Amino acid sequence: MKELLYHFHKELNRPYDSLEDLSARALSLMAEHIRVDAVSSFLLNPQELILTMQLILAGDQCLEMDEEIHLMEGSPLWQLTEGRKKFLLYHSPHPILYVPLRWTGQNHTQALGVLRLERHTSSRAFTHREKTLAQGFAEELAQNLHQAGTDRKNRDQLERVSTLTDLTEIFATSLRVEDGLKLILQGIQQHFSFDRVRLYLVDRQAQKLKGELSADMRGQIKSLSHEEIPMQPGVHRFVDLVLGSGPDPLMERYKDTVLYLPLKVQGQSMGLLIVDNLLSQQSIAQEDVGLLRSFAGQIALAVDNARLFDEVQDLSLYDTLTQLPLRRYFLQRFQEEIYRSERFNQPLALLWMDIDYFKQINDTYGHQLGDQVIKEVARIILRSLRKIDFPCRYGGDEILILLPQSKEEDAKAIGSRLVQEVREMRLPVKFSKNQAIQVTVSLGIATCPGDARSLEELMQKADEALYWVKSHGKDGAALYRETVQKA
Repeated sequence: MKELLYHFHKELNRPYDSLEDLSARALSLMAEHIRVDAVSSFLLNPQELILTMQLILAGDQCLEMDEEIHLMEGSPLWQLTEGRKKFLLYHSPHPILYVPLRWTGQNHTQALGVLRLERHTSSRAFTHREKTLAQGFAEELAQNLHQAGTDRKNRDQLERVSTLTDLTEIFATSLRVEDGLKLILQGIQQHFSFDRVRLYLVDRQAQKLKGELSADMRGQIKSLSHEEIPMQPGVHRFVDLVLGSGPDPLMERYKDTVLYLPLKVQGQSMGLLIVDNLLSQQSIAQEDVGLLRSFAGQIALAVDNARLFDEVQDLSLYDTLTQLPLRRYFLQRFQEEIYRSERFNQPLALLWMDIDYFKQINDTYGHQLGDQVIKEVARIILRSLRKIDFPCRYGGDEILILLPQSKEEDAKAIGSRLVQEVREMRLPVKFSKNQAIQVTVSLGIATCPGDARSLEELMQKADEALYWVKSHGKDGAALYRETVQKA
């Protein structure tokens, strides 16, 4: 028997691709030396006390079957898994032998499952030798299953560490915050197989915890922008966690299936990452908890860096004086709107505005007042336009405005209204005779496809319309088509 067990030991210590392959080989060896009609392996879920069939070898076929055995505390099978029995033997309806799969370490033992050997076509009872051999086989298989499981967990952990490292590095170099957030949420969900991953970030200016994105088990990304929570203690448990308070009773209730990870950089709260298995009710493995906690700081740092990059980008795209987009950003958007206009056969208008007598204002009152004039004109524009309209400070006192989905009459109405609102504006000047100055603007309008079909041509026609207004008294708006008819 010692030689047979040694042979079994050598066979099971060969490399196998999976736990299933290891178990299949073990069942095959057992069937060769213990004459049975079927031999099955069951693995134990210790939390739910359920034995789930892993494999069954019947004849020459090794199959995966769906069979569960619910253990009652104190029952014979429960006692077997607990190590209180060496084997369990039944004679009816046919001879059945259960032996435990228990791993024994230096300081403790662990119940892994059971083996079941059955004789359907014979009533011959299991001999003492067969029971002893089955026990020896089960002990050897349990040791190998535990080692293979440990090796697999270690490989999985190393792979996840590598994945998280790659994700945070890629995130840190992403061009936009949202791109990086999508990447890291999808990566965490995919590699840890959580039901859901959610991210909330602190908006310090608004003093709110704002929802960003959520990734579900299908890898689909959804916006959480509708979720905004004031950063005040006691308002919501998410905010309390970010502010440093402990978990509440509801969090304790779901602590096995929900993990909350506050994100901090140098003691400053950045937000909250939440992963959960609320749908599947699978407990989150402790090794995954430790791994994610250790990487929470790196994720927070990556978020902080990406946010900083976005702020720098915004500074390079927007004029600090007027808060209007700059020329580079405008031309990029202009190309997109021209393409959309052609593809969907939608009208597009361009307004070209400049401030009348701007050089004289600078020369007379100084550049500080000139800046104030531009700033106030920009404020009127931003207040008066639709959300889909896109203005920009093109240079100096020149402002260009894109009006998507706008026909000639729409553009003319908007342009005339802007001229009127600027005309009504008064800027206080201490050393002026009237204590205030009046500002006017001139505005030229061209449309696509009526006047032009390309970016360059549309800008040229709007500029020509502006020149016509400037040379005909200023303080007004004109369509390019009107200027041609009046020429």
